[in-house]
Amino acid sequence: MSHFATGVAVVTARGAEGDCGATISALSSVSLDPLTLLVCLHRKSATCRAIEESGTFGLSILNKAQQDMAMHFAGKSDGKSFDEYCVQSESGHFFVRDALVQIGVSVVETLRGGTHEIFLAQPVSIGFHPDQGRQPLLYFRGAFDLAA
Repeated sequence: MSHFATGVAVVTARGAEGDCGATISALSSVSLDPLTLLVCLHRKSATCRAIEESGTFGLSILNKAQQDMAMHFAGKSDGKSFDEYCVQSESGHFFVRDALVQIGVSVVETLRGGTHEIFLAQPVSIGFHPDQGRQPLLYFRGAFDLAA
């Protein structure tokens, strides 16, 4: 699967452990009617637990200049700064500043897939960065692909 280029996004949620975030590449469109997204997270992650508790999360699709954001939210939740890197919407979702797209979603179904939870979610808000000339951050063969 490392030969399949994917976009890079950050999922953020608020749970009993506080604000949590994770860098993901397991994101897909499932359906246009109703509009449904699929996001996969490791079951043991704090971000996964926060989503299970709240039933909602913010999804920030990163641009190719945001490699540092992807690295910041990769790995364990300890020490991840939200004040410096994120903004909170009126709906309460957290998003990475200046992301290409910011989507607030509500979970409609959760499935188990091996070590991961598969969240099927529907957007409740969508925001686009005003600079439409930006390119997405891609992940390919274990590294960020900045050629896009």
